[in-house]
Amino acid sequence: MNSLRTLMQSYPIITSAIIFPFVFVLTYSMLALFIDIFLPIIISIWITGIVYNMLVQRPGSGVKNNIYWTTRHYK
Repeated sequence: MNSLRTLMQSYPIITSAIIFPFVFVLTYSMLALFIDIFLPIIISIWITGIVYNMLVQRPGSGVKNNIYWTTRHYK
């Protein structure tokens, strides 16, 4: 293991060039997962709260539209 570490310290550019594709694929897949799955879920939950408050709010009740509808019950 020490010989590998010494070799890596001797040639940092070559070692970085070897490591880069693996890190790039990992980063790209995680970002694609976030953009394709988690971001639409987060936006959908946020819009659901807005639509729910618009439908449930009584006219003239004087209650402001709470966009953080999930925390309203815990106060």
